[in-house]
Amino acid sequence: MCNWECCKSRSPIAKRMAARKLLQMEEEERRRPKLVIPTPQSLFYPFEDVEAMAKYIVSVSHIRPKYGLICGSFLSDMVSMVEQPVVIPYEDIPNFPDGIEPDCSFVLGSVMGAPIIALVHSFHSCDGYNLATCALPVRVMQLCGVRTIMLTSEAAAVDHGFALGDIMLVQDHINVVGMMHQTPLEGPSDPRFGSRRFSMVNAYDKDLLEKALEIGKRMGIQKFLHSGVLACLGGPILGTVAEERMLRTMEVSAVGMSLVPEVIAAHHGGLKVLAFVVISRVASDKVSEEGDKDKEKDTDRDSKQEKREQDSQELVPLPRLQACSDLIGRLMYCMHLEI
Repeated sequence: MCNWECCKSRSPIAKRMAARKLLQMEEEERRRPKLVIPTPQSLFYPFEDVEAMAKYIVSVSHIRPKYGLICGSFLSDMVSMVEQPVVIPYEDIPNFPDGIEPDCSFVLGSVMGAPIIALVHSFHSCDGYNLATCALPVRVMQLCGVRTIMLTSEAAAVDHGFALGDIMLVQDHINVVGMMHQTPLEGPSDPRFGSRRFSMVNAYDKDLLEKALEIGKRMGIQKFLHSGVLACLGGPILGTVAEERMLRTMEVSAVGMSLVPEVIAAHHGGLKVLAFVVISRVASDKVSEEGDKDKEKDTDRDSKQEKREQDSQELVPLPRLQACSDLIGRLMYCMHLEI
């Protein structure tokens, strides 16, 4: 760097040239991209912040929930089964992130006499949320007092035996996103949430799974009630036929873009987990095979099928969606009374 000792023997022109070069070097340094070090997931919502969220919810509702329910917008009507609901909007909760859907809120009340906290419009990473935010509602429910959590979502079928509107109880999952080092637990661990190292074996409670299958049989919905393995993909794009075939060889029954980060946080916190998905799209190669068979009969089959895929949520039979609410309600009744 230029200083008095090196410049006192130079001419005025040399001094100006040296100063100009110094200014150019400083300008280049300012324009150079800065090194960005991403914040670890576990540092986005420290224990104290999550505890403050939980305390606010409990103080406003005067309810200490024992059960938690998280469902996507596809199954938002399930919240209507909560009796004497206390609705707490996201924006009222200290430091809680805003949702992209209107009227995002926690709903507290009771179902069949059991105290519950329910959440509609869960967060998805494909909408720009980090995985820590996706798992945050589970953390909040855990500190509110929840010990058993039920998670629901929509999913695309990989199994050829699944039809539109079928219900699949998740018995295990394949975390494809996690295999790419994407996890809500990345970073320093706070033992108040759970232990640092743990296994995801038996993350889905077997007793709850068996109880749900038994209740489904008594309800008479066993024909469209299944159990299987869920794969978590990044989304929001749909998979190719080749990808579906690969997943089928891995014994995957359905794929989704959410639910698994929440399950990881719940299992990490020691919560009992029951999860199921509603099939909102049948296997792509199954659709292709059916389209080839009927191609000669209907030249507009492809365009009609594409429209049906886009409007698949509207085509899910309403009795199937009602069966989801009935299944949750009866399961909570049995758990609460220990039947």
